[in-house]
Amino acid sequence: MRIDRRVALFVLLLPTLLAPVACDSESGPDAAAPNRIPTVVPTNYPMMFFIERIAGDRVTIEWIVPDGVDPGTWQPTADEVAEMNSADLVVLNGAGYEPWLETVSLSPGAIVDTSAGFKDRLIEVRSRVHSHGPDGSHSHTGTATHTWLDPDLAIKQADAVRGALAELLPNEQDAFQSNFGALRRELLLRSAGMEQAVNTRPTTPVVFSHPVFQYLQRRYRMNGVSVHFEPRREPDDDAIRELDSVLASQPAAWFIWEGPPIPANEELVGAKGLQGVVFDPGGAPPESGDLLDILDAGVASLRLVYDAPADS
Repeated sequence: MRIDRRVALFVLLLPTLLAPVACDSESGPDAAAPNRIPTVVPTNYPMMFFIERIAGDRVTIEWIVPDGVDPGTWQPTADEVAEMNSADLVVLNGAGYEPWLETVSLSPGAIVDTSAGFKDRLIEVRSRVHSHGPDGSHSHTGTATHTWLDPDLAIKQADAVRGALAELLPNEQDAFQSNFGALRRELLLRSAGMEQAVNTRPTTPVVFSHPVFQYLQRRYRMNGVSVHFEPRREPDDDAIRELDSVLASQPAAWFIWEGPPIPANEELVGAKGLQGVVFDPGGAPPESGDLLDILDAGVASLRLVYDAPADS
């Protein structure tokens, strides 16, 4: 049988002609997608903790807030904005916690505003301008931002994280739901501890060192007033006069700091007849432990303030 030379040549070249096509199909984005681990960027520590607990190692978490910077006063650089735009999800606290959103452009499809589902429960505030040291001056006028200090709202935020992760990785939604359920139970346990502590002596007047505890105060009906004392900076004359005015109208015995105070500040509030405890709001990653440990320490502080039994 005679074989046409053109046919023979085609047969010989066929593997070479097909090789680039096969290579391209294996290296394309669709082929790589099943094995690619999505990247998620949170803008504060509670959101990062929720992602960790719900997703585990199914996503890569990129924490881009520089060390030593309060996430609540962080202003991302152009490079950090670029990192957010390259992520699969950017998980926001919302409620005005990220004021820089007004000045940067992020991909709308990647943004998850975890407090968008309870806008009717946000707290409006007004406050004077004050300093945060190297982070600059600002006011708390607008919306109270530390929503997660009400564990009921924290659970809603965690559920928003779960929903966004389930859309990103639909095959993992059962695992996400299970992990969210476990996290919800842990948050409810801490909430019960706070409620039991405050209810021991619910009318006890307290002074908060900073206006970041509004959701905690509302949730547990705490009889408190906020001033503007930075734990690590000596207060100015305005802050001292503000504290004196508060104590004149509402005598209190307890001062709740948002972080460990310097000795001079501890002595100052002590001279005003106040005992101090620390309740860390937990906006930044802790040096050790996690958000649940932060809340446990907060429960212990509230037990001191309200003279509640340690095992309540």
